[in-house]
Amino acid sequence: MLRSAVLRACASVRGWNGGVFAKRPEGSPHEFRGVTHPDLVLYEYEASPWCRRVRETLCVLDLEHTVRPCPRDTLRLEGAYGTASRYKAEVTQAGGRLLFPFLHDRTAGVALNQSAAIVAHLWEHYGLDAERPPLDGLLNGGLPKPLDFAALVGPSALRPWAECGLMLAPSRPADAPLVLHGCEPDGGTRLLREKLCMLQLAYRYKPRAASPGAAIPHLEDPNTGWASFGARDGLAYLEEAYQIGPCVGHLAGVPEPNLGDPGRTSWISSFLRP
Repeated sequence: MLRSAVLRACASVRGWNGGVFAKRPEGSPHEFRGVTHPDLVLYEYEASPWCRRVRETLCVLDLEHTVRPCPRDTLRLEGAYGTASRYKAEVTQAGGRLLFPFLHDRTAGVALNQSAAIVAHLWEHYGLDAERPPLDGLLNGGLPKPLDFAALVGPSALRPWAECGLMLAPSRPADAPLVLHGCEPDGGTRLLREKLCMLQLAYRYKPRAASPGAAIPHLEDPNTGWASFGARDGLAYLEEAYQIGPCVGHLAGVPEPNLGDPGRTSWISSFLRP
């Protein structure tokens, strides 16, 4: 009961943004240079407010994409990661910094950090013929900075626990990405995204619009043939099939060896460092 209320509050803070698709002329494809299904790979972690902005945009534009989760190894040092991290090395190999979100648009040949730059890129390349929902325009670029920050951080502040898509947990790797049909503001979809993020399981995300009675979330695992509707079964399956240890805590130390940035700090890391 309490968890459901918190999840509804998280969605309400953002006005259920991401649950309504941008209107397009009938039959208009998501086309860029003749490619109707862009190859988009998003490196992110669920608890990040800035990643939320990009996820909302991808959903509003109804753009399928691959998510490669990059939860935190530690909060004590920005950009630090160890051997337990599965995808962070790919970010620097693709020319990015260890700042999330990071989008690799293989169709356009572009790799971008910074949520505002990514959102602008997505609308420029895949949304020129789309009518942007007024709420999305307000929440993602139309608010004064203090209000914008508060609206972004609110859903993260309501679920601040390590296992809520913030910190990593040891897991078995999956040979092929899982498939998640869901809606950005939907509470059940968020629970599955949090677990997939914590376990660093890549997945193909297929946005669905919010509608009464919508059969979401729907999770599929092509590695085993398992599939089910609803968050409860999906969470139980992921834990049994892939999780092999507990989530690391907020006070986890800097991993040794540190394969990431050696000395980048933030107010959080400065506060937590001994």
